[in-house]
Amino acid sequence: MLQRTSTPPTGPKASRGPRHSSTTRTPARGGIQKRRAGSLRVDQDGDVDMDTIVSSGRGRGGRGRGSQSSQTHNISSRDSIRVKPGRNGLNPSAMQKAIIRGMSSGDAIVRGPKAGLRAAGVLDEAIGRGRGRDRRDGLDQIVVTGLKQSKAASNPDGGIKALVEFLERKATAPNASASEVVRIRKSRHEGDSVIISVKPEDTLKITRLDSYTFAGASLAVQLRASISGHQGNLVEQETSEATVQLKDKMTAMLNRRYNSELKLLDLSSLGSDPELVSLGMFSSNARESKFFPALMKVCDLVFTSPQQKREAVVSVTLANNTLTSVASVTTLSQTFPEIKNLDLSNNQLKDLGAMEAWRWKFRDLDHLILSGNPLETDVPTYQADIVKWYPKLRKLNATQVRSDEDIKAGAKGKLPMHILAPSFRDEASIGETFIKHFFPAYDTDRAAVAHGYYDSQSAFSLSVNTSAPRAQDAMNTKSIPWDAYIKKSRNLTKITNLPARMSRILTGLESIRDVWLTLPSTRHPDLLTEPHKWCIECHSVPGLPDPTGQSPSGVGGLIVMVHGEFSEVDGTSNNITTLRSFDRTFVLGPGGGIGGVRVINDVLVLRAYGGSDAWKPDVDPTLIPQPLVPLGPEGFAVAQPGKSDEQLQKELLALELSRTTGMTLEYSGLCLEQSAWDLEGAAQMFEQAKTNLPPDAWLSV
Repeated sequence: MLQRTSTPPTGPKASRGPRHSSTTRTPARGGIQKRRAGSLRVDQDGDVDMDTIVSSGRGRGGRGRGSQSSQTHNISSRDSIRVKPGRNGLNPSAMQKAIIRGMSSGDAIVRGPKAGLRAAGVLDEAIGRGRGRDRRDGLDQIVVTGLKQSKAASNPDGGIKALVEFLERKATAPNASASEVVRIRKSRHEGDSVIISVKPEDTLKITRLDSYTFAGASLAVQLRASISGHQGNLVEQETSEATVQLKDKMTAMLNRRYNSELKLLDLSSLGSDPELVSLGMFSSNARESKFFPALMKVCDLVFTSPQQKREAVVSVTLANNTLTSVASVTTLSQTFPEIKNLDLSNNQLKDLGAMEAWRWKFRDLDHLILSGNPLETDVPTYQADIVKWYPKLRKLNATQVRSDEDIKAGAKGKLPMHILAPSFRDEASIGETFIKHFFPAYDTDRAAVAHGYYDSQSAFSLSVNTSAPRAQDAMNTKSIPWDAYIKKSRNLTKITNLPARMSRILTGLESIRDVWLTLPSTRHPDLLTEPHKWCIECHSVPGLPDPTGQSPSGVGGLIVMVHGEFSEVDGTSNNITTLRSFDRTFVLGPGGGIGGVRVINDVLVLRAYGGSDAWKPDVDPTLIPQPLVPLGPEGFAVAQPGKSDEQLQKELLALELSRTTGMTLEYSGLCLEQSAWDLEGAAQMFEQAKTNLPPDAWLSV
């Protein structure tokens, strides 16, 4: 909590006469009235309160009818307003508009030590008005349309329960804690729309679901304006004088506390700042809890992009603020998530729990100062935990805790083995030829590719992996939509119903082609000019099913694994719209397709752009011993006219055994022959006889 002073309240409230403090209340009817526990609550607007059950047994110490609800509010850290800084610092005119908007935009919640105090608007409460809401419950109303066009509309309740569950699930982050789960508090039908009520800090999470598909219908999700027309004009007129005063004070404070040379935002000793004290910012718990979120709101509107914030503010100090927890200032991590240096010295942080709200935040933090806090002595091992929380932290209290080499190793990840160059074993260039032709053709004429490589027994499936790691330079970009793919996705961690899993395996040329044509247009990097954006491996696979049924033991083929990226392009303008990463695995076998190749199985996995660093070799490949590769006669283990499937299968088995044991092809063939061409049995026989093998049984270096 920020340091408090004894300054009396100031602002419009302080100047009101006695007539405002002597309001007559109508007493309740006499007698003891019994409340029913678990009864359904409906407000004056007819909305069903979806998560509140009326409690029973309140004594005299309970809240009266006129008491405020115990929730602390602040303004959301994002807004549609864009305010640019002036040449000589912060733009006063833009600041005034931002504050006016903040006074009528509703509330959001900050969870911290003072959670529980209900407020109107952050900036309204900061100047003493306390009437920034047009709804008594402090919830934002959101209009959702599209339910009636969905399949859920036929449900007994009209689909509203399924819609609410869908919105809550999609708006909640996958790794969200119990306190961060999005809940829709009220809902009701209004014409063809559904009106839902949510806490203001959840508003952005819900409204970003605009254009999502629900039960076969596209949803329109829009915030419902709370104050408009004549009411809005009255609010602006009533608050203009107080707004100008607050604007001037906060502008002067921020300009005075910002060091452009050091790129330092000095927020230390806020409780003794003359401008803030004169405004009575710390004269009550309610105002105190709203001040810092309001300050961050102003910063959000001044610096309108992540790049502006990154370039303008590198260091922040919150020293000497008597903070017992960072919960009251947690919005700093939302407004300036990429700061390099953070000073929290000389506060009252007693343990690591006091910093829990910033765990895993500030991913680029380089130097953290915690000296002068009780945790230094109360938690002797706190340094080890802090280092784990911030992967790029080099200094803690001016002491080096991690080297540059450690940071680089941590960014790449610690693996139990070296990252090697791809292994591409394709003696006859069948896999290479396929890859060089497939992807350029897939980008330009998918129907022709399908007819050229797929047949009635080919299988294709698509999976969307939304939890895959993202590239560092893509971490701060907005979430990319998956609407074009999600209906076809066969992600087994999401699709658990067996019929649904089976229905998303497409079999046959026509089915595969038809789905391909519904997917967005793509553009893959050129293999010859941008090979670093690709990772391709190829290996032989024996025993594949023979589509002709002539070879009971199966036929030989290839498995080709491709990792890379592609751009989605607009079909009309041909402009790039989205960059994605992908993993694609082909199982190739002999057939009637282009070059005598058919695709037996094709599995495509899509994910957010992750870059190409994952497959960059971390050692010089020339320094690593390479496995011996057996050399057979030309055409060995390759399908050719006149060669039977049985002979091809035997050659593939001999080649695989030679690679795994180091024996020549001749001895590998003899070993397989003695084990009735059973690869596992031949491997066991090799282990028993390898000490007695002659020198010519081994491949030469």
